[in-house]
Amino acid sequence: MRLLTLALLCLLAPLGCGDEISSAPRSSFAACSFTDPCEDPEESCFVSQVCYPPYEDQPSVCEDEEGDRQCHRRCDDGASCGMGERCSQVQRVNRTDMLDTAELCFQ
Repeated sequence: MRLLTLALLCLLAPLGCGDEISSAPRSSFAACSFTDPCEDPEESCFVSQVCYPPYEDQPSVCEDEEGDRQCHRRCDDGASCGMGERCSQVQRVNRTDMLDTAELCFQ
């Protein structure tokens, strides 16, 4: 009997040891851009581009785009992300010179 109880505890132990399975939906990782936003309102496009305003008679100047151009779920902690994803803080610029911080789910 003791052996049976011990065997059952060994089988159940992995279920309660911090390896919680998230019930949150995963990010779609759908393609997106500044002009083609994510369809899901819970997601945000991870794309960033710094653009400086025109100066005197010079045109506006933009740096290269950064980010993976994919839709990521917004999060506030790891439990907000789907299985296999983690919540990370990223900095983005929406084609301006103003920095924005967002928390998104990544694989």
